[in-house]
Amino acid sequence: MVVYRNQMTRKTHKYRLQDSIGYLTYQASGAIRKRISRELAQRGYSIGAEQFSALVYIWDADGEPQRVLAEKMYRDKSTVTRLVTQLETMGYIQRVPGKQDTREKRIFLTEKGKELMTGVIQLVQQILQLCVNGTDPNELRNCKTVLKRVWENLA
Repeated sequence: MVVYRNQMTRKTHKYRLQDSIGYLTYQASGAIRKRISRELAQRGYSIGAEQFSALVYIWDADGEPQRVLAEKMYRDKSTVTRLVTQLETMGYIQRVPGKQDTREKRIFLTEKGKELMTGVIQLVQQILQLCVNGTDPNELRNCKTVLKRVWENLA
């Protein structure tokens, strides 16, 4: 009888993917993004969850360089460049060359982008509230504390 190494390891270590913090946060995050994208599309908005996230970062720090957006979103520069190009084409943002270094692009929300965010924010807040329905406020606070600690430990 041949016993493979991973079979031996599985018997000695009781690791269950479904119970790992990485798996659970990944699945929950994916479900939230999928629901946000679906609800935005059903209501006729031309953006998805990732574009919404980018717009929130830009809204919170209007005029920051594009490279900072990439860092905050944990995305590579080329992915963020494509994302920003899409948002600019839709008229939601504007890229402006930096004053000291014209190669560095600073990103600003346009009036159209601000109007979009006013409506979209309410919808996303409703979806996020739906995510935590039935959750005790203390449990939710503890969950957020743990997730922040995980992030800090890995950042």
